[in-house]
Amino acid sequence: MRLLRLFLLILLLVCSAFAEDLVLVNGIILDGSGKSRFTGNVRIRDGKIADIGLFKPAAGETLLNVKSMIVAPGFVDLENLSVAALEKDVGATSSISQGITTAILGSDGTGPYLIEEFMQPFDEKPPGVNVAMLVGHSTVRRQIMGPDYKRSANEDEIRRMGELVENAMRQGAFGLASDLRSEPASFSTTDELSALAKAAARFGGSLFVHPRDVTIHEPLELARTAKVTLQLSLNKLTATVLADLDKARMQGIDVGSHIYSFTESGRELRSMLQNPSTAISFAQFLRDDKAVTLERVILKLTGLPAARIALRERGVLRKSVPADIVVFNPTLPSTGLKYVFVNGTLALKDGQPTNARSGQALR
Repeated sequence: MRLLRLFLLILLLVCSAFAEDLVLVNGIILDGSGKSRFTGNVRIRDGKIADIGLFKPAAGETLLNVKSMIVAPGFVDLENLSVAALEKDVGATSSISQGITTAILGSDGTGPYLIEEFMQPFDEKPPGVNVAMLVGHSTVRRQIMGPDYKRSANEDEIRRMGELVENAMRQGAFGLASDLRSEPASFSTTDELSALAKAAARFGGSLFVHPRDVTIHEPLELARTAKVTLQLSLNKLTATVLADLDKARMQGIDVGSHIYSFTESGRELRSMLQNPSTAISFAQFLRDDKAVTLERVILKLTGLPAARIALRERGVLRKSVPADIVVFNPTLPSTGLKYVFVNGTLALKDGQPTNARSGQALR
């Protein structure tokens, strides 16, 4: 174990050597908090943001002039990459081209419960983007109940499923995900879901739920009784659902939602946070959502989704956090992004992927 930790430390040091040490100058900065934009510089050093704001670059520093361009946090995607695509680096390249620097895996409820076993290969061979994992309800249900899952779980089975969820949280999962429309999760009872949600909540985890039907009363009640942060994955937002969300928030329930739509090819899933649009890409979302300010749009794609799973150092631009950054022309975002940095390494340059693998397996 000591040798493995030494190897991983050396690997991280080597990866950081490829990170850019430079200053983005004269950019229009939206820091992901929803605050008003401001003009300033961003210093990237050793993979992190060393300074941000109105400061004078030091003599000899490498400068990248991004005058009149938006400088924002890398986008956080709650429902995107498949594990297979990530391992082949196909999905990561597509995501980087859209400005996604952090992807949450397992929101469909099929994530592993052996989190460390799953993540370790990405420590040794870094992914193209940062990845975080949700433990899957369907996975733990199959593990405990085997092929006999088309029924309600008994008390002992629920207890053992809860133990698997707790172990996954200890290993670095960010929460529990359940797709109640699909087997075997569709056979679960509210008592089962509540017990597993509480297991995740004990470690600060969130609960991601695809509801059984168009109503959201069951997951809202789960969030209330389990006192867990709830993130709903929906295929549309109706007036009734919006009213239920507003009522739940007034009652103190910590609930967020996102909707998803398929790309024109039908092969990849894209999440559009709290936006009833059927935009097919993050770049198009930037262009099409004119109902709110750009500050609010960037918040939806960065700080807001990161906060749903307590990713405190992603989705924001501030001193000392990893340099996950997107740079684009504010008048033509749908034509593509100019630059994307993942942990300080240039992953997209002049709109073209660099094939850098500078992502991290987050725990």
